[in-house]
Amino acid sequence: MASAQRKRTIRCGWLKKQGGMVRTWHRRWFCLNNDFLFYFAKEDDSRPLGCIFLPGNRVSEVPFNPDEPEKCLFEISAGKGQAKITPNHETYILWAANDEERQKWIKDMRKVMYSSFGGAIFGQSLEETMAYEHKLNRKMPYIMEQCVNFLTENGLDVEGIFRLPGRNLLIKELKERFDSAERVVFDIEEVDVHTVASLLKLYLRELPQSVIPAEYYQKFMNIALRFQGAQAPEDKQKAIVDLQLSITEIPSDNFNVLSFLCKFLALVGRNSDVNKMTVLNIATVFGPNIIRNVSEADSAELLMATADITQQLVFMMIEYEKEVFVEKQLEAVPIGNLLDLETEDSTIALKPTSLNLMDCITRELYGTNVSTNVENFQNLDFNQLSLDRESISPGVEEKPVPPVRRKRVSNRHGNNRRVVMSQVTDELETHFPVDQESEPVIPESKSTESELPNGQSGEEIPEQEEDVNTKCHRLERENKYLQETSVKQGVKINEMQMKITRLERYIKELTTSNSVIVQRYETRISTMDNAHRTSVKTLQDKLAAEKKSTDEAVKRVMILQSQLQHYNLKFGELPD
Repeated sequence: MASAQRKRTIRCGWLKKQGGMVRTWHRRWFCLNNDFLFYFAKEDDSRPLGCIFLPGNRVSEVPFNPDEPEKCLFEISAGKGQAKITPNHETYILWAANDEERQKWIKDMRKVMYSSFGGAIFGQSLEETMAYEHKLNRKMPYIMEQCVNFLTENGLDVEGIFRLPGRNLLIKELKERFDSAERVVFDIEEVDVHTVASLLKLYLRELPQSVIPAEYYQKFMNIALRFQGAQAPEDKQKAIVDLQLSITEIPSDNFNVLSFLCKFLALVGRNSDVNKMTVLNIATVFGPNIIRNVSEADSAELLMATADITQQLVFMMIEYEKEVFVEKQLEAVPIGNLLDLETEDSTIALKPTSLNLMDCITRELYGTNVSTNVENFQNLDFNQLSLDRESISPGVEEKPVPPVRRKRVSNRHGNNRRVVMSQVTDELETHFPVDQESEPVIPESKSTESELPNGQSGEEIPEQEEDVNTKCHRLERENKYLQETSVKQGVKINEMQMKITRLERYIKELTTSNSVIVQRYETRISTMDNAHRTSVKTLQDKLAAEKKSTDEAVKRVMILQSQLQHYNLKFGELPD
């Protein structure tokens, strides 16, 4: 292998490969370089015996066989939609020296295979994981959201959550599914609470750096020491304020993950009466997963020595999470997920609109000044109306006018007009006319105001009062009908607005999910296209090299044949 290619090598080492007609084991030197796994007969060989193209394929651990306990096997098999890895191989079985080496090879191969699709997250830095999640407009690693959502719905009242271990085989299966870029959605019928809780702890534990980066380790541990040694409440509060100021200095992705996790753990702690997990117990479990020093990974003694301070720091974050995570505090713990197309909010309750059918009718009648006219109309007391108020127009001072005089004035102009109670009633009668025949025509009287006491006529008053009462009752019935109709129409309008809002929300969600899916498939197609081009170019280079080698061999054979003929002519043919 060329020196330039060796510089791009991710991992290399000795493995045993099963091959040949009888499937025997051969010791080969393997090099993981970019998207290819090359294998050589010797470590210093420049020409490989073969190569395996990894993207699009799968790698998995071969289950333990009690008949062959010394074999740590793993398998490279064809991906979905493919029958073979190469034209001559359906699968590759490799044998590592020990389980640790096998896990390292599998992790590096999965990173090559699935990192561009959001896989290989166990053992991957939080920064690399979030670089992919940001492409999908996500603020949290997918595995953390799924674990926290599942535990929020099913695990808050489970005794011993985060203390009792889960099922190892199921944890390993789920880990492989997440590492294979599969978007796993937990089902309570398939997984249990303790398994999901153990998976969440495993993900945090395998991060190359803890959620709080190592460069902030000493600063946070000093704050925890001050809080632990504080006696007065003021000193403890000052330590909490210092923690709140210091926590904003860590990277934004780490802050979001830490805030999300502590909010959930605080919720678990508030249910300690049922699940028996107090905040102090939770801090003990999650302390090494949230903050750890680089040197602690190789020193169990140092980890034990600092466990008390780490526990105190995580206790502060969980117990006082509302005070610590202030400036960038997240919203409530999400209960649902979209990719994957799940709704996260409940049905929106719309407030009744203030513009109903009655308002529309009134605006059409009276113009833009709706509120004043409607209020005047609703405040009318038709039972108390008298003839003295019927002819009063808005803005004119009320003066009692005798009915006879009003009638005489009306007849003098040649109009047999009806009695008008107010501007609102007059407008309503214009749109809802009263039967003209029901209104009696009162003959003009020759008597004057001075001939009648108080300007009234004893024969005309009862007929006019009866006529007005009839109109009042009719207007009351019409007003009641309009109000009932307006209420019904208002309810229908609100229902239609709710449906329109839901449709708009569904359209928005579908548009967002469609763009995410399109982007995902475009990325995948681009990756596969690049891989295909690389593979084709490699094969073309290999073919050109073989052709050149063949041409040189043919040329050499022709030279040898020419020399042989020259020898035969000079010395004769050799005896058989």
